[in-house]
Order: sequence, then C-alpha cells, then structure tokens
Amino acid sequence: MPNIPAQRVGSILTVKGRPIPFSFHPMVKTSRRYGLQSRIFSTNPWAIIRQSIEDALTGGPRDQAVAFLAQAEDFYRASLASTLVTAKPILIYYCFLNLAKAFVLKRTLRVEYARAQHGLQDAVHPGGVEFVDSFVKAFRSKPSEANVFDDLQEALFQKKFPSGGKVFDLQRLLPQLVQGHRVWCEAAKTDERFVEITRIDHLHHEPSKSVWLVVNIFEDDLTRFGITRKRLLAESGLGSGFKLVASNEVMSNRRLLKFEQNTPLKYTGRPSDKIPDLVRIVRPSIWATAMTIPPYRKNYVYLCPPADQANLTDQLLSIYACFYYFGSITRYRPHLFEPTLKGRFGGHIQEVISNIPQQFIYLLASEFAGREVAHAPLV
Repeated sequence: MPNIPAQRVGSILTVKGRPIPFSFHPMVKTSRRYGLQSRIFSTNPWAIIRQSIEDALTGGPRDQAVAFLAQAEDFYRASLASTLVTAKPILIYYCFLNLAKAFVLKRTLRVEYARAQHGLQDAVHPGGVEFVDSFVKAFRSKPSEANVFDDLQEALFQKKFPSGGKVFDLQRLLPQLVQGHRVWCEAAKTDERFVEITRIDHLHHEPSKSVWLVVNIFEDDLTRFGITRKRLLAESGLGSGFKLVASNEVMSNRRLLKFEQNTPLKYTGRPSDKIPDLVRIVRPSIWATAMTIPPYRKNYVYLCPPADQANLTDQLLSIYACFYYFGSITRYRPHLFEPTLKGRFGGHIQEVISNIPQQFIYLLASEFAGREVAHAPLV
C-alpha cells in the first residue's frame, strides 16, 4: 500500500504509571469518575455471576435470575458428565438459554420470564439437506412477546433484530467460532479467517486533548496466508474506522503492522475517562478467547468474506445460535446428527461441543460482572 501515512503524534496512555491493557471492561465508573479495574481470577464463574445478580437485583427478579442460573449450572455439569455426544448439545443449549434469561433480568431489560420463546427457529433451505443447507432464523422480541435470543442481543449490545426477523445460514456461522476454527478450515479446505491481534494500544495527545487506539498485528501473520493489508481492513470491519500507518516496531524479530484509529476522541477531564467509548467503537470487530495462562485473553479479528457479510454477528450470539441448531437437531432429529458427526465436519463439531461452552460461560460472566473474568492459573 503506497503512501503510508506517519503515526499520529502521541504517547501510550497510563494510569498510575501503568499502561492500560485492552479489555472489553477496562474501567469502572464510581460516583465521580472512571477508574481502572483489574481482572478477576476464578475457577468458579458461576459464583461470580451469582454475586453480580445479588448485587444488582432484589425481590422477584433476583429470585428468578438466581433460579435460572442454578439451572444453567446444572445443565452444564450434566453435559460434562454425559458420555453420549448426541446428548451434550441440548444440555449445553439449555445452559445458555437459562444464562441468557438471567443476564437479561440482571440488566433489567425485563422484570420476569414467566413465559418466553426461544426467539430462534431452524430449518433447511428448500431442496437442501440437513446441516449443509440448514439455517437459523432469529425473531424480534416485543414487550408482549419475549424472544430470549433478541433480548440477549439487546441486553449485550443495545440493538434488536428487524421486525421481519433475520436468517443466519449455519455454514456461514460456523467459521465465526474461534475454538475449532482450524479444524473447520481443514474440513472446508480453506485458509484461516482469524488473525491474532498482538496488542491494542491506548494513545493520547495532551495538547489536543485527544485519545485513540492503535491495533498491532504481526506482519507475518498476514503474509503466511497472502492476506493484504487492504483486505484485512475491509473484511475485518476495521476499515471504516482505522488505517494503516508507518511502523518500525519489531518484537522477537517480527515486524508489527499498526492500524490507527482515524478519528480520535476528545476529552475534557482525564483521558482515561474516554477508554470505555474507545472500546465500544472497536468491540464489534474483535473476537476474544479466555485462557488459563498469561495473557489470559487473546483477541482476534475475523476476516469475513463479502458473500458472508449478511450472516456476520457478534461472537456470543454466533456461539448461541450454533448451539441452538445443534440442540435442535439432537433433540428432534438425532438420526440425522449421527451421519453429520461421521462426515467431513464431524471433527469440527466435536471440537465445538467440547471447547466452546466453557469459553461462552467465562465471556458471559465478564458481561455479568462488568469486569474481565479469567480462569485462575493452573499451578
């Protein structure tokens, strides 16, 4: 890419001398201003979730949310104990369903869930075959008609599905799952679509009272798959708000590419008060994984092909929708699930069932707590 502009003049933003690590929940707002918060380490995310519910709710909503949480945990533990792979997805889905209800209550989007619908429906496109041509349709929730999936989306991201609903093709959702992605690539005979983010820097410029983000990615993570910088910006979603800037930084003999936010945010008090706003801007373009070792979180961008853009959705929602499908087929059509497991994508399906549920629980626990929750290190 010719005529690469120089980086904007600025310095790394620090709080009490410490650079601010990137997180979906970096700050907490007190009665006066935002303060930097550290991650919580726990081997029991269920206790973190319960405490967040009890701190936020009282009365009937609290009792309902706690009851949904207890059921979610029991469904999850039952899935771990199950030795039948065709039984696990339905148990995991009902774990997610109850977690979603508890989260919506915790966010006070609803005060009760006496009656609710899944908000999802799966089917096969006309003339198609199960799994290969399957899709999931999401329905908009209404005050008089609670659709849990749309409620979850609104509680997480303050947006709703269109009034006519939205269709997600299963084959365009599955590549959006981080865990097992390389197994999917092998089965689909295609290149990887996730590119790891090495680091995200928060920068500021005191004279102009401005703050912005810089996304750092190792150059060789693009060249090994023949990914151009232009394609990364276009397909990752960063292109609307970021641009490539000149970089001479090298880490472990690997060159870093830098993608700088186009428009800085202005601040009047402390620059760190704008960090939550910066995170909200970039979050739709970032996928995260929870780890048991440092750095405890890894972040990625997903390169979504133009043909798949209409099916692109947020990480937690894509996981939930896929497990709705797997739960549905194992509940109503288990005789069709067995051949799928024996097919080309069987290894990927088993990888998803084995590894993603715990990821979902830790990522959603962070949303409950409003603070990054990580699995305690193994010692």
